[in-house]
Amino acid sequence: MRKPIIVLVYAVLLIFPGCSLLRPVDALEEEATAAYRAGNKEEALAAYERLIDVREKGGEQAEGIAYQRAGLLAFDLDDMGKAIDYLEVARHTTAGNAQTVAALAKAYRVIDNLSREIRMLELYVTQYPGEEEYVSLQRRLFITLVESLNFQQACELWPRLEADTEKDEELLTGYLFTLQALNKETEAVSFAEQILILNEDNVHALELLAKKHFHRADARYREEMSAYEQNRTHRQYARLLDALEIINTDLRAALRYFKRLYEQEPVPEYARYLANIYERFQDKERAGYYRRRAQ
Repeated sequence: MRKPIIVLVYAVLLIFPGCSLLRPVDALEEEATAAYRAGNKEEALAAYERLIDVREKGGEQAEGIAYQRAGLLAFDLDDMGKAIDYLEVARHTTAGNAQTVAALAKAYRVIDNLSREIRMLELYVTQYPGEEEYVSLQRRLFITLVESLNFQQACELWPRLEADTEKDEELLTGYLFTLQALNKETEAVSFAEQILILNEDNVHALELLAKKHFHRADARYREEMSAYEQNRTHRQYARLLDALEIINTDLRAALRYFKRLYEQEPVPEYARYLANIYERFQDKERAGYYRRRAQ
């Protein structure tokens, strides 16, 4: 009968040391959970970090929820380094969710890592449609695509945006850049006019329309003058006069836009355009005024 008793004793000795090793981990989990539920963020983060440290020193990873909560707590406490470290682990576990990816996108934005922010935004928009932050993060994705000069992707995303694009000046301006970059001039003009309805002082829309009208007038003027120089007839002169009416309409529109631009930002570039327009209208005084400011 001694042999079974001895075996039982060894079994008990083997079990109890294992239990004693688990007790600190259990205590840390209870401590961290209690602090988290009580809203004690700093205390909860410290407890989760101790828990993670103990687990990793033991050669294994803590539960995904520990990394998730530690990351979100660090994010709330403005420690973006820790937030990113913990949440990147969490998103590869079963605890990873929409909140994980959203926080990572925001954290990468804070540290100005545009490429990783875009990666997280794309992940969120792809995997979590209908979630609480979907509209705002989809909107942010469009803006980051424009910022990173990914104009084709931005163009493809535009019709799928769930934000109120018609009243969102930043989105409209971003799409204006996109259309210009993709050489979609007709659509760009339409959007520029739409932007000015929202904000008559939008620099990007004003500049596009101002230059469009000026360069169209200038090209038409040179074309018609060249034709008249080559064929000085009454018929050609009459055609030139008709063309000048259209040209002057464009120049007046350009003048209106460039004056509003110059009022906001009196830079030499705008002054040069204004001087050229007033010279076309034979207003020497105003032309000279802007010519001096263009130097």
